[in-house]
Amino acid sequence: MQTVDLREDAKILRRELEAAIDSIVASRPSCLSAIEIGYSCDQSGWIFIHPDERPAHQRDGEWTTSIEEEKLIKCDHWIEAIEASFEGEAFTVIKYDGSKFDVVFDEDEPEEESEDPFVKAVGEMILEVLKAAKVDGVFSQLKPFGSVQLDIEDFNGGWGWPEYDDLGKTNLA
Repeated sequence: MQTVDLREDAKILRRELEAAIDSIVASRPSCLSAIEIGYSCDQSGWIFIHPDERPAHQRDGEWTTSIEEEKLIKCDHWIEAIEASFEGEAFTVIKYDGSKFDVVFDEDEPEEESEDPFVKAVGEMILEVLKAAKVDGVFSQLKPFGSVQLDIEDFNGGWGWPEYDDLGKTNLA
């Protein structure tokens, strides 16, 4: 059985996040309203860090138009595990907090409307990385830009943070 350890992915994301923040600040954008973290884990496996340089951030998917292959944090092991689950093999997900759950695709089961637990676990991992980075001062370089929001969104809309009503309130860098 394959294992996807999101704690290991969190370490990679943290390094990439720190480098991205340095790069964004060095590029001296005239405006920075948000750092958006987009991700995909159902048809491809990746995380994308995007600076929203518009005067006012909106969660409108605009970040998806800026995706560049070479800027993606590749997580191909997510797809390998998911594809194995389509063959009937379960895979284990180790969440950021160390808890575990198994995933297996069962085509005989009707698809439910609830959140995909893997999509949710990846989103929660990204959120924990952002929270820890904030506590550690990674975003302090962004202070000259004013209120820079942090925003997380699954490419397919399966999970996002914060809730729409809380945008700009609970998610400041």
